[in-house]
Amino acid sequence: MNRLTRLIAVALLALILAGCGVRGAYNNLDWLMMRWINGQVSLSSEQELAVRTALDDKLQWHCSTQLPMYVAFLRAVESDVQGDNIDLDQLRSHGEQLAAFGRALAERARPDVIDFLAGLSDDQVNGLRESFAERNEEIIAESIEVSEGERQANQVSAMERGMRRFAGRPSAVQRERLERWAAELQPTAELSLTQRLAWQDSFFDALEIRSDNGAFSARMADLLEPGATWSDEFRHRMEYNRERTLEAIVDIHQLSSPRQINRLRSRLDSLASDFQRLSCS
Repeated sequence: MNRLTRLIAVALLALILAGCGVRGAYNNLDWLMMRWINGQVSLSSEQELAVRTALDDKLQWHCSTQLPMYVAFLRAVESDVQGDNIDLDQLRSHGEQLAAFGRALAERARPDVIDFLAGLSDDQVNGLRESFAERNEEIIAESIEVSEGERQANQVSAMERGMRRFAGRPSAVQRERLERWAAELQPTAELSLTQRLAWQDSFFDALEIRSDNGAFSARMADLLEPGATWSDEFRHRMEYNRERTLEAIVDIHQLSSPRQINRLRSRLDSLASDFQRLSCS
């Protein structure tokens, strides 16, 4: 659960994947992120100023160096769709590129996040504990205390929403493929929660030494490395599920109608144009 370093990465990459209100959301991203941070911990006026300054710096870096790469990425995906070049290898390549975008954002944010955490008061650390505990309870209700049928239905619904945003309503055959995909996935909710709780224990242990700048920075750098604390079993299941998901996407694309393909191309082009206009390079 390295939410603090992943905040910018998740928020920005979600703009690509959600495909709605990109320009409005990006232009208000500093406000959205400040709102999220204030929901986790109450900031002093000095801390809020420091966080805003850091966010402004990161967003300036992002719009000048990263958005042009997002544009190129989206154009490449559109070209693959146009050329019917959507297969497992190509999807893996695109997935690796998205992951690289996320890593760049997290690495850029990490030093400021560590500095911010080092300056937390005891009361603020306790506030973080409460925020994490509340979210843990939500995750248990949403992901653990559900039947297998509910889990599969939720996964199908989530994929359907993504399809509608980009390509329109799925056909009956496409929905059937989605249902088979959801049934193939290995369960990860309980392992994910176990990983999350273990990470949080290590996170709060590290905060106990935040007055020792060198030791704290080293420990936090390790904790904030994505996937560094995953168990072998959890990593195996995540990789297995990713492959099943890519296979399903390839199949669903092959089942797409010309109208769906045209809509997908139009949506990708629109997103690329939005990011091009937002770029400050």
